[in-house]
Amino acid sequence: MPASAAAQTDAQIEAFIRNHADTIYHPVGSCRMGSGPLDVVNSRLQVHGTQGLRVVDASIMPSVVGGNTNGPTIMIAEKAVDMILADARQAERLAA
Repeated sequence: MPASAAAQTDAQIEAFIRNHADTIYHPVGSCRMGSGPLDVVNSRLQVHGTQGLRVVDASIMPSVVGGNTNGPTIMIAEKAVDMILADARQAERLAA
């Protein structure tokens, strides 16, 4: 019997996952972008319900891309810089 089949209880399943899971496959989606109840960030990468916090990495991708995540992650970071600078300029205008 495979080790995974021997895991029957929640604790055994959790232990199996912790002992056998790895991140070689470019995981994404743990802080998924969107407007649904399970989504973590909005389209401006701001964490829902938290002021002043953004997530800027591959975890905001709703699903894994067809290739390496490096290029899309760089694009996400460059777009985040644009949004952060735009927000700072807007804040300066409102404060003046």
